[in-house]
Amino acid sequence: MLNNWQRIERVVRWAGLSVNSFALSVGLSRGENLYQIKRGKNGISPQLARTIVARYPQISCAWLLTGEGDMFAVGATRQNSVPFYDTDIEKYIAQPTRYSSEACVSLPDIDDADFAARYHGKAMGDAVPAGAIVLVKKIAPEGLVPGGDYIVVGEGLTMLRRVRRRVESNVLRLTPVDTDNFDEICIDAAEVKELYAVRAVIINKTV
Repeated sequence: MLNNWQRIERVVRWAGLSVNSFALSVGLSRGENLYQIKRGKNGISPQLARTIVARYPQISCAWLLTGEGDMFAVGATRQNSVPFYDTDIEKYIAQPTRYSSEACVSLPDIDDADFAARYHGKAMGDAVPAGAIVLVKKIAPEGLVPGGDYIVVGEGLTMLRRVRRRVESNVLRLTPVDTDNFDEICIDAAEVKELYAVRAVIINKTV
């Protein structure tokens, strides 16, 4: 689930504005009110949520306040944009507060990703080559479907791998695509702290 600042940030990026411009657009005197949320000093108050929704009725007030449900109000026109962090996705997930989004990624039919960032690793071979942009969705560990690509966060571990389950056990096999240069890692499913499902991969092909 997105935290308070991530929800504000997503709406700002959806609106196509800077934080300060967005603040002015909803009637705030300056962006400092929003930056206090980014610093963790304030949450999203009901008054702020209503102020934002009054200017942007496409946004769900309930989602702004709780993070539950859909960002868009029922019947609103969807814009499938997610924040993009121009850094390594494994590093971002390990320390998200160190980075800020300066752009968005938009794809048709991809409306359930939380954010996008680059993958700089090599373990995923041609499936997710180094430099590719990866769109991911945070899910509950019990929602894992074996055979999919996930970023797995455990104790001292944050990595993108193809995840399989060992037969008749709770052991997960974190399998690289490039098996010539990278080894499979096995961990107990109970050791998974966070799980991000890969929703899309954008590969920049240059001649």
